[in-house]
Amino acid sequence: MGQVMSVDPRSGDAIERVAEETSDVEVDRICAAAAAGAEALAATSPTQRAEMLEAMANDLDGRREQLVALADRESALGHARLDGELSRTTGQLRLFAKVLRDGAMFEVVIDHAAGAAPDLRRMLIPLGPVAVFGASNFPFAFSAAGGDTASALAAGCPVVVKAHGAHPALDAAVMETMRRTADAHGQPDAVSIVFGRDAGRRVVEHPAISAVGFTGSESVGRLLMDLAAARERPIPVYAEMGSLNPLIVLPSAARRPGLARDLAGSVTLGAGQFCTKPGLVFLPSGEEGDDIVDALVGSLSAMDAAFLLTEGIRDSFVSHVSDVANAGADLLVAPHPAAGSAVTPGLAQITAAALRTSPRALVECFGPATLVVRYDGIPELLAALRVVPPSLTVSVFADTTAADADEKSTTASLITAAEAQSGRVILNSVPTGVAVTWAQNHAGPYPASSAGGMFTSVGATAVRRFQRPVAYQGMTDEMLPPALRDANPWHLPRRVDGVEVGV
Repeated sequence: MGQVMSVDPRSGDAIERVAEETSDVEVDRICAAAAAGAEALAATSPTQRAEMLEAMANDLDGRREQLVALADRESALGHARLDGELSRTTGQLRLFAKVLRDGAMFEVVIDHAAGAAPDLRRMLIPLGPVAVFGASNFPFAFSAAGGDTASALAAGCPVVVKAHGAHPALDAAVMETMRRTADAHGQPDAVSIVFGRDAGRRVVEHPAISAVGFTGSESVGRLLMDLAAARERPIPVYAEMGSLNPLIVLPSAARRPGLARDLAGSVTLGAGQFCTKPGLVFLPSGEEGDDIVDALVGSLSAMDAAFLLTEGIRDSFVSHVSDVANAGADLLVAPHPAAGSAVTPGLAQITAAALRTSPRALVECFGPATLVVRYDGIPELLAALRVVPPSLTVSVFADTTAADADEKSTTASLITAAEAQSGRVILNSVPTGVAVTWAQNHAGPYPASSAGGMFTSVGATAVRRFQRPVAYQGMTDEMLPPALRDANPWHLPRRVDGVEVGV
């Protein structure tokens, strides 16, 4: 088997052997163990599961210094950014502990027998073992201990993580910590890890796996979807993939103070490696739009080179910006490679009319660059937006204090159009940053995500991906799961005979 190496993106040097690629035999053993442990995890009460998630968060926080240093060594994202991301990650685990204690996630419904209708009781149960494929750009929050893992465990599903090639040592250390915690809570097979692309493929194809969580590129997401669909028993793949995240500035908002500064910060946040980076910025033609472009050129040109996650990502980024320029855009700021995987920002500009006939300009560019699209009037703006693929987000900058009826109507129309094209619609703010809250939605129609965007990978309802409904008819009380028994031993909120009943 091949060796799994940890690589420093600052130098490009391999600095540590992490593991050997996981063999098919070992993958089979790991998946079988996850399946064997699924019943025990599913049988835990909400309180027991919540306590395990909170303990995992505490144990990861307890290794903060070591884990952040390891993440920085493999990602070059910097200690400050990664320290905050670890806090976000442990915060996600604690959020799902709150979701479990709240109890609404089980969606308990009880209809007592009435007339000819039988006694029916319904709830959501765990799907079974889940394969999780983490992201390169979020080595904590969307990786081994990220939202997919946290929500799957909250649902009662064991997790098999495929270590990411960009940060295998970190994933190994995180999973070692979580596995010790799970073992201490009587769930030794709740979390496992495999290494290597072939092992990842084998996990998806393994009959013990019931679902896949993925964050990454559209090409890899499609590969996983195809593998899952080709199984004898297909399984769902919940993939959060590429996104252009169009940001629209209406003429009334073009003079908004700090707009160009906020745009430059959003485009280069995390070296432009955020899935919510604004990849298309629609600006009006004329002087007002020119001023924003000039400010963007000045800001981006003055920025130092930033490290991308790998040299391969850096090279793809530079190539993509060049391709866009060759497809009819004007290159205003050219990116320049630097030491290791570092690169300076880029900026290009195209007309709305040219965008409609430039397919290459409508592909996500992963890295610190954006494409400015200049439109001449609202009809041209709307025509250009119609060719933009669905995204995770759509942002609209408008003057919400304007008394002009046409302005209000245009803003309302854009927001309505954005609802059909994204999972999160934002007014007068940049899209980077995805708060981990009860109301958050992080998905969108394909290609932003799989399954038509009918799920979220961030926020409390992410747990719903890894549950399925089961109805129990005519059961005696002792045969029912605890959540459906008359005594309600788990103290869950329930709908009984059509009426919501609190705890």
